[in-house]
Amino acid sequence: MRQRKYFYLALTVVVLLSVILVMNLFLHYSWAEPQRQVQVALLAGEISTEQDQEILAVYEQILKEEGFSYRVVSPAELAGYFPGQLQGRYQAIVAPEKINAGMTEETAAIIDAYVRDQGGSALFSLDPATALNGGAGQPLPLLVDLLGVKYNLPAADGRVSTYTGWLFFTDQESGREWGITPGKLDQDNAYSTYSYGRLKFEHTRAVNIDAKVAALDRSEGVEAPVLTVKSYGSGGNAVYANVPLANSKLRSEDLLPRSVLRTFLIDYARMPRLVNSPGGMGGFVFNLHICSGAYSRALTVMLMQGFFNSDMPLSIHITAGPDTYKLGDNMGFYAENEYRGKAILEVLQNYGEIGSHGGWAHNFFAYNLQYLPRDKAFQLLDWNFQALEAVTGRKVVEYSAPGGNHPFWVNNKLEEAGVNSYYYAGDSGSSPSHPRIYESFANQDLWAFPISPYRQYASLEEMERGYAPAAEVRQWMEELIDFSAEEKVIRMVYTHPSDTLFCLEAMKALEEKALAEQSEGRIKIAPMSSFAAFLQRHAKTKWEIKKADNDYTIELENAEGLKDITVAVYVGEKSKIVLDNDVKTSEEGGWLYITVISDAKKKTIEVNTI
Repeated sequence: MRQRKYFYLALTVVVLLSVILVMNLFLHYSWAEPQRQVQVALLAGEISTEQDQEILAVYEQILKEEGFSYRVVSPAELAGYFPGQLQGRYQAIVAPEKINAGMTEETAAIIDAYVRDQGGSALFSLDPATALNGGAGQPLPLLVDLLGVKYNLPAADGRVSTYTGWLFFTDQESGREWGITPGKLDQDNAYSTYSYGRLKFEHTRAVNIDAKVAALDRSEGVEAPVLTVKSYGSGGNAVYANVPLANSKLRSEDLLPRSVLRTFLIDYARMPRLVNSPGGMGGFVFNLHICSGAYSRALTVMLMQGFFNSDMPLSIHITAGPDTYKLGDNMGFYAENEYRGKAILEVLQNYGEIGSHGGWAHNFFAYNLQYLPRDKAFQLLDWNFQALEAVTGRKVVEYSAPGGNHPFWVNNKLEEAGVNSYYYAGDSGSSPSHPRIYESFANQDLWAFPISPYRQYASLEEMERGYAPAAEVRQWMEELIDFSAEEKVIRMVYTHPSDTLFCLEAMKALEEKALAEQSEGRIKIAPMSSFAAFLQRHAKTKWEIKKADNDYTIELENAEGLKDITVAVYVGEKSKIVLDNDVKTSEEGGWLYITVISDAKKKTIEVNTI
């Protein structure tokens, strides 16, 4: 009898424990959403060639530099989720060109349901789901209905292939909405670049069905959609870029892929990010190139008119030798000569960071670099660094290439010299980055700062020679500063010293606007080396964001410190509580920006919404 009583007691305990366990699981998974890591799914359909690897590497690089958490996933992984689970695992899907051309019906159906039914957002580039197994073309691409665009259409002769055409935004506002830097669109809203004007891109022949068109091409006599969005009642969005985004960066045109990815992930997918500018503000660099002794008078005028201001520290890059066109012509700045450049340099070092502008003789170095033995080129670079450091007593950490002549092999020398940042004539209008030109990849510890051009011009003298209206140039400068502040990105303009009325008035207008925005806390003005130091620390920051309902848990870690590191999370109109004392917060357009203000090396931040 006693044994039976013990048996029933033990059975009762087991049943109660089982009920508690089941209820706990039921409540955890059904009513209270478990915390999940917030990530982008970077879809790698087929990686079989070096070109495929380069394409994937470009997308990974931009996502890393822009501070988005991502994971490379295979189609098989997508197929492993139950219906409705995928959106809970990934907040966005990005499908790069080429490697997803052979997307299967199963994968296309999974992504279709993810967008239409689950409210997910997906970005597709150029040719998704256009090829059958074995490489033959699909009769009709599998994602036409989802995208609202008939793409990969045949030409008049029946052949299906890409073609080269332009990229026109529907208007200036549309370009701005997609993160295109002011000055990158010409008077007809065509995408253009410094020196070359309008650029051509690879497109498939396409016709819009019912998507919203942001950019198009008219080169074949019809309006072919190039950048479109189709939104769904579920909250999902399907974005189509009818251009190979990775190839654009590999051709030294970084802005387009970066802006499309940023806009898609921020405005449509609402992806949290580690903001890649200090304090979550916009960043602005004014880079002044002093190439020779010809600029001594202009510098004197600028100093007398009070252009230089300690609240607006510049990146001032100087070719330091006594010569310019050839060795012995005595036309250089001559930084070490007390009767030539030394006195001016001693004053200029109080107004920013002195950097090296090439190797000793500006034009000689620019025109002959590719023909010089490398040891001779490096000697000229050494002379320039040593002269500037002898006068200023400070280490030179910035560089700009005369004439934009910057083969990547120079970077090894710059890195050895302690440089962390350099002016870059490629990737114009974009953020500081590590350039790629197909198989060539610039050094990871050096940050390239692209020029932000006004259409085909970069420096103020070029704008003056090109008869750009002064009022338009001033408007562009103001828009560029506002853009940097609103997008929370770093941009750089460059010019040479000048005492012409056109240039002096433009520089003064730029200074007044930049200082006003800095005083309001919207941008930070600093030399490129200051931003490069932050970007290197940003790149080393380990972070993870987990989300349950509308609450976030943010984990941050950096052995070099987290000060000025900013996390952006979307909270909409909800009230929120941030559980941490070492941060400051601001809100803008539904985004909550959380900036660490201490030197902590590790931090957990809770964001609770009400």
